[in-house]
Amino acid sequence: MRKSFSQKEIIKMSNEIFSHLKNIFFIWEKTYYHIFLPIREYKEVNTFIIINFLLKIGKCVTIPCSNFRNFSIENCLFHENTILTKKKYGILEPIPMHKSIVSISLIEIIFIPLLIFDSKGYRIGYGKGFYDRFISLCEKNVIKIGLSFFYPIKKIKDIHKNDLLIDIGVTPYHIFFFKKFNKEKL
Repeated sequence: MRKSFSQKEIIKMSNEIFSHLKNIFFIWEKTYYHIFLPIREYKEVNTFIIINFLLKIGKCVTIPCSNFRNFSIENCLFHENTILTKKKYGILEPIPMHKSIVSISLIEIIFIPLLIFDSKGYRIGYGKGFYDRFISLCEKNVIKIGLSFFYPIKKIKDIHKNDLLIDIGVTPYHIFFFKKFNKEKL
């Protein structure tokens, strides 16, 4: 379904997602954020809107640097002057001379790419397990936020023991809280 979206629709829905995110006040109190960069060809949520906001309010932003040999992610520091290059699958990453690694233990909020999430907070990613491995190395209290253009489906059927839940799902239409969060925190 995402393939049918125009760039204008993607920008509109991405702005609506960001508008909802801005209302989750407690997430903006943190310091270290990990956020995926959108793959234009896959018509992902435009996270540059969020990144620009984070940089404007003085937060530390990291982006994933993917290792396809062992399917791992490193936290690469991102700032206004970071020069990006397109890697495998159209993934944007800092050029090697601009690559500065930030310890995974510092990450407090993770914005996670996904295709869809369900009513319990399980997500379907791209199938390589990058984020499942990455999140398992993070501190237990890290807040995991999934961004989607679509309402959650009722249930993802093929969940396995290594699949991790998101804590918050944000769509252009609604915010969904899972597990450790409830609306009283807002």
